[in-house]
Amino acid sequence: MNCLKSSRPLRGFFDRGHAWLWAGLLLVTVGFTVHAQTGANQRPVRLNLVAMDSAGQPVPDLAASELAVSDNGSPQQLVTLRLRQGDKPRPVVVLFDLLNAGESSRGAVWNALKAPLARVQSTGPLYLYLLAPDGSLYPVHGLPAAPVSQAEADAAWVKDAGPLLDAAMQKVTQLKPLAFRAVSPTSLQERFKATYTALEDMRVRMAALRGPKELLWISYGIPSTIHFVDRTWFYGAPFLQQLGDRFVRTETTVYTADPGIDLERGILDRDSLDILTAATGGRAFSTVDLNRAIAKIQADARASYSVEYQPPANNWDGKYHKLRITVARKGVRLQTEPGYYAVSGS
Repeated sequence: MNCLKSSRPLRGFFDRGHAWLWAGLLLVTVGFTVHAQTGANQRPVRLNLVAMDSAGQPVPDLAASELAVSDNGSPQQLVTLRLRQGDKPRPVVVLFDLLNAGESSRGAVWNALKAPLARVQSTGPLYLYLLAPDGSLYPVHGLPAAPVSQAEADAAWVKDAGPLLDAAMQKVTQLKPLAFRAVSPTSLQERFKATYTALEDMRVRMAALRGPKELLWISYGIPSTIHFVDRTWFYGAPFLQQLGDRFVRTETTVYTADPGIDLERGILDRDSLDILTAATGGRAFSTVDLNRAIAKIQADARASYSVEYQPPANNWDGKYHKLRITVARKGVRLQTEPGYYAVSGS
């Protein structure tokens, strides 16, 4: 976005008119600054990593000795490298975002989803939620209280996906809150906050599922930067990166799919989609092709590793740390997070 290129420093977000948003986001962020300087936390850094060969096929036999990890330029010793494969296929939650789409784009994406969803080729449990215009999560086929007992139903419900999605859309698109209607900095703040809160809510719900799982967020995205009328800025990337870190801690990889650039249907904020997916080791798809996206997600799952290393206590300085992971084996491509916020106790 153009505002990222401005020479003006990021300032003023703590000022009078923006303090309420800052405070509200900190509450959601679960310990963003409270424990940043304790230095007592000796927990490891955990990363998601996907390994593919030059043909795009999964590489399931990497050894720790083949990887090199640096944290802010400092080499790290791996503690564990574990292929994240289980006996059962991973759950996938699809989140269709109505909050960040115009009225015409909702209908277009809705129709693009219905038919493919009814014949989606998923080998594991599949769930569907709507991010409603008021910022709430609406379950079309929601996460069960007892996942094991729902396994059979999870595979069968998609045949009725069209009528279920139609009924859900009619319920949640009746009214859009006034605060989101105007194209203004205030509206953008409200939209960022509402979307961020909903994604955190989705993360918490998915955390109840044991083991690795994936979220596919179908969205135009949210603004990663906001330029206020008083010439100050809000930069949302740190919040999205921290949210991504919490998704990783609950073994969730975030993928996104956007409808493409069409200014008549909605404004695409692809930066935010790239930031969140990168923070979890996922991918940002530039098209709403549900079957292709799920096929890619399931392919990634076959080459997905959990990587951990133990940094020193003074690592937890509350700042953003850049990561670099390289592999010695020729022809292998790695997909992982570019960095994380070193926040102790979060």
